[in-house]
Amino acid sequence: MNMENYNSASSQRIDYIDALKGFLILSVVMCHVAGFCIGIQSDIPSFQHILYEFRNPPFFFISGFFAYKTVLWNCKSLKAVLKKKFRTIAWPTILFLAALMYIQPSHNGHVLITRDVNSLWFHWFTLSLFLFFIFYSLFALCAHHLNNEKIKSMILLSISILLYLLFSIQSIYNILPFSDFIKELFGMKYWGFFLFFSLGILARKHYSVFLYWLNNSFFIGICIILFFTFNLFYKFLVENHFTLFQITTYFTGIILVFGYFKTFPPKGMLKTIMVFTGKKTLDIYLVHYFLLPLSLYDYTSELRDIPVPILELIVTLSISIIIISVSLLISNITRLSPVTAFLIWGDNSNLQLKK
Repeated sequence: MNMENYNSASSQRIDYIDALKGFLILSVVMCHVAGFCIGIQSDIPSFQHILYEFRNPPFFFISGFFAYKTVLWNCKSLKAVLKKKFRTIAWPTILFLAALMYIQPSHNGHVLITRDVNSLWFHWFTLSLFLFFIFYSLFALCAHHLNNEKIKSMILLSISILLYLLFSIQSIYNILPFSDFIKELFGMKYWGFFLFFSLGILARKHYSVFLYWLNNSFFIGICIILFFTFNLFYKFLVENHFTLFQITTYFTGIILVFGYFKTFPPKGMLKTIMVFTGKKTLDIYLVHYFLLPLSLYDYTSELRDIPVPILELIVTLSISIIIISVSLLISNITRLSPVTAFLIWGDNSNLQLKK
């Protein structure tokens, strides 16, 4: 692990990762506009299918990347980490989820969220992310006596692969000895994403190795070929080899977006906008659901009946930029006061400064 080299150029790398996060949150909002507002489903030709393949795994990967810290893990550090993550991730999610379930946005019977058990995981990404911090923190605490870092990495990777096999492969997930209620209550169908969170941890831990593969033209070329070939045969592979399709496009998607933003980071005003947006992804994710124009469904039947992917892309991109802009405005307003920043977002930095 070459952490010295990482730290010496950390600002540059943080910028390109923040810009990447800005792109990823844009793809999330676009997919939600397409799905919730226009009604684009999996059987309709769309760019959203490709966006979906590299939006969530890279987010988990980035979260794992920054979750890794060379600290002495004990009960005190475990408590401190989980307390902070609950305050900054779980609490805002619970607050916004409660508000969303109370308001229950809908249009002409087109409901965004219901009040059943499944809806407790409507904000599944942030809730899963908090859960993954718990998983990793407990692992780090249990494994802190191991001196061999390679063994630690192998154990973490093995646990992650096991979780993916158990909870992401439908045929195995269906026969797990848990009731459907328990599965839904604990969001078990999302636990397989811990694999990508762990890969982010390992990439940070073995950063020089990760950089080697990102800079390997042959490896990147193979990833490009696999990603686009699998998408070329999207329908056949999803219907017949879904697990293979999913893990291949997820993994290559992570490599491609990281490799692209590292090699060709945005410049000038675009960089400023994307980096700023990337630093507010949690705020955007939680706020944007209240801004989704569900009434758009009544005016976009042509895009569902006679799909025109490029037109759909333009429509969803335009609407998503507006939604993100308003979300950022709401985020900034609610963070103006140290009190509301703490009560809504769990941000106590300004409170501490005032003290």
